[in-house]
Amino acid sequence: MEFKSKTDFIAITPSRQVCMLAKQYDDAINLTIGDPDIATPKPICDAAYKAVLEGKTHYAPNAGIPELRQAICDFTERKKGVKYDVDQCVVTVGAVSAIYLSLMALVNPGDEVIIIPPYWSQYRNMTLLLGGKPVMVEKLDENLNPDKDALESLVTNHTKAIIMNNPNNPSGHIYPECVLRAVADIAVRHGLYVFADEVYDSLVYERQFVSMATFCPQENMLLFNSCSKSFAMTGWRVGFLLGPANFVKSVVKLQQNLVSSVPSMTQYAALEAFTHGDEYIPEIVDVFSKRRRVLIDNLCKVEKLKFATPDGTFYTFIDISATGLNSQEFVFGLLEKEHVALVPGYAYGDGYDNFVRLAYTQNEDLLIEGVGRIKRFIDTLI
Repeated sequence: MEFKSKTDFIAITPSRQVCMLAKQYDDAINLTIGDPDIATPKPICDAAYKAVLEGKTHYAPNAGIPELRQAICDFTERKKGVKYDVDQCVVTVGAVSAIYLSLMALVNPGDEVIIIPPYWSQYRNMTLLLGGKPVMVEKLDENLNPDKDALESLVTNHTKAIIMNNPNNPSGHIYPECVLRAVADIAVRHGLYVFADEVYDSLVYERQFVSMATFCPQENMLLFNSCSKSFAMTGWRVGFLLGPANFVKSVVKLQQNLVSSVPSMTQYAALEAFTHGDEYIPEIVDVFSKRRRVLIDNLCKVEKLKFATPDGTFYTFIDISATGLNSQEFVFGLLEKEHVALVPGYAYGDGYDNFVRLAYTQNEDLLIEGVGRIKRFIDTLI
């Protein structure tokens, strides 16, 4: 019998594809995946080890251990000035799981989800897997801010949510308050949920981050975050959702039936992270701030590249239009000739085939060498 899966439409993401291809080169400089080369702070690792030694290796509550949920609420209140109760928090297997479980709880076949580009491709894939329809905002200004009227014109009787990633992957753009207010206003007037993916909110440079939670009422607001970027804990797989208690309860039911709970020892590591996060985050931000400056200083010397200095994240979104190549031609040509791996822009929406994403998750020497190779590749095109 021929097997056909509902996942057949999902191809391997371009970032993973290029990342795997880069492994064939011993001297490859891999600037694709958003996985920092920074080690998880030792006290966080020690907390997990201590939990194991103390026998905290059994099933955890489906929603997460209560002390971690409280620490997340306290951390969010300190950082964003918004208060959540423990019953409004669920700990998940990374923010990825939190977002997917939330879509599962909300989206039925035929429902629509508005996505603001450039976007992380899994938003689209998750929506499609659930039988929903992803609807992309097409009208953006030169700074990648969505036009309010254009966004609102996409709302129909089938619309359930608006997904917004801020700070934005892949661009590093931080949306101004006027955009946050506009999205919140649309959500309230049309009875929609705002999926606020703020996993990069700690990686912000030279300005202050303002959360969507500042403007959007909690009954319309789903706030997603994780340990992955803020604490260099990508492999620990701890994320969370903050939202209305009745919505969170539905997500807990889904988590119970899918994965039961997040592993106990990683939750105790996360407890240390969120309890003492004010000590760990500045050091990590300082590392990326320095790398960002080195990267920008060197990219400025490369002709035919245009980019905006990222306000946050550890990504730079580079316009390669002047090279005459589309993003696929540029990325695979660069990898073959210079062994530098970037992500083609078409991964982030149909309108971005003239962009590439560069992740400055490697050390400064590799960034300088990588930009040098990019320049050499572009020079051969002349």
